[in-house]
Amino acid sequence: MIPNLSKSRIQSGRQCQKRLWLELHQPKDSNWTFSAQARMDEGTDFGVLAQELLGGGFLVAADYRHVNEALAETADLLTRPIDEVPMIFEPAFSHEGVRVRVDAYQRHIDGDTLIEVKSTGGVKAEHIWDCAIQTWVARGSGRKVTRVMLGHADTSFFYTSEGDYQGLLKLADITAEVEAIIAKIPAIVHELQAVAIGEKPAISIGAHCTTPYGCPFIDYCSIGEPAPAEFPVNLLPRGGALIDRLIEAGYADLRDVPSTELKSEIHIRVAEVTRTGETFISPELNDLLEAIPYPRYYLDFETISFIVPRWLGTRSFQQVPFQYSCHIESKAGEIEHREFLDVSGNSPMLGFIEQLIRDVGTTGAIVVWNQGFEASRLGDLASMYPKYAKKLSVIINRMVDLLPMYRNHYYHREMRGSWSIKNVLPTVAPDLDYSNLEVSGGMAAQEAYKEILSSQTSAKEMKAIEKALLAYCERDTLAMVALTKQFITTA
Repeated sequence: MIPNLSKSRIQSGRQCQKRLWLELHQPKDSNWTFSAQARMDEGTDFGVLAQELLGGGFLVAADYRHVNEALAETADLLTRPIDEVPMIFEPAFSHEGVRVRVDAYQRHIDGDTLIEVKSTGGVKAEHIWDCAIQTWVARGSGRKVTRVMLGHADTSFFYTSEGDYQGLLKLADITAEVEAIIAKIPAIVHELQAVAIGEKPAISIGAHCTTPYGCPFIDYCSIGEPAPAEFPVNLLPRGGALIDRLIEAGYADLRDVPSTELKSEIHIRVAEVTRTGETFISPELNDLLEAIPYPRYYLDFETISFIVPRWLGTRSFQQVPFQYSCHIESKAGEIEHREFLDVSGNSPMLGFIEQLIRDVGTTGAIVVWNQGFEASRLGDLASMYPKYAKKLSVIINRMVDLLPMYRNHYYHREMRGSWSIKNVLPTVAPDLDYSNLEVSGGMAAQEAYKEILSSQTSAKEMKAIEKALLAYCERDTLAMVALTKQFITTA
């Protein structure tokens, strides 16, 4: 018996037929990360808000476990007059073994509009395929779909009035794009139906495991796979087409790639260090680090973003700073630490600005890693709070960026093609590794902060998360102290 397919299963099969087979036959082997689940939950919340922004309508209440009930509810609503039921949310349609739920379905006398809502800031290629599958099924079930719309968040929307999100949802007409590919759907469906009842496809791990979406079966599929190259060619930073060409030429390990195949200075350096194991340290690095004026304020931010803006004055997907760590070093070598973290649930921005201005004083270098990020966040805050714009501008102008110093003058092969501070630090100061921290990355920090903001989080849990966030951000600035001092003291 051929199992029923859904839109998401067809999309899984388009990405990787083995993934589809595993979803149907071995679902317990999937492993969804906490961050992936959190993104899905936030997308669900945006979908619920979208129903209100679309003007309301009739919701098909039966969930995905009760398909027949959902189909019956939908059929009943569609028999009622259009002026009585103009908009249906989550209607169910079925055609040739494919069942779909549509986010919103708007009825008109001369043809209906199918609306898919995505928690993104624009239309993506995979969204067109989503809508093409849904349109093919809806039409196959007897509906006259004449227009297809994709709803997404408008990233230019500013949240200015409490509870008022009118303007957040932006509708893009993608009818033409859907019509251009919809004829391909039947062949894809028939192929994937054969996959569903066949043997498990023998597909190895590759780029399809992460594009366009991460696969929850990657851990399962890794078992029994040949060991990857110790230093694969895709370590080349911004390698793009070059990496594809090297793989096609049969190169797996970067150490085997002849220098004649590489053109850019950075690629040649990465390959040479990887091949020889000898760390590259430019003679200029020490002079650059020594030249940073005192007092030195080592500064790092943590930020949070929401599809649906939480605080007045913010935009959809805006990166809002909620925390910083600052280690202050005097010329005599004395170190002082200051920090900020708002766990109240209220907007953290004004408190962030006022304490930051106090903590970094008026003179000395503000040392950061990747100045573009911190400077952009302060620029946003300056626009939102003109009263502090001049002082924030001065802070930006005092910034000294360690990232280009290290990118141009240092490379260790264990950095594996990345100058992220988390890749550089273990090669210089391994005792400051992040692995012993409960929160050990920027995405984890965002998810931890969302837990703090959740009404479901207990006071005890909040305290533990707060402690973990403070420890993580402090490690970032302590890392910069170490990366600034290491070569000055040993060169």
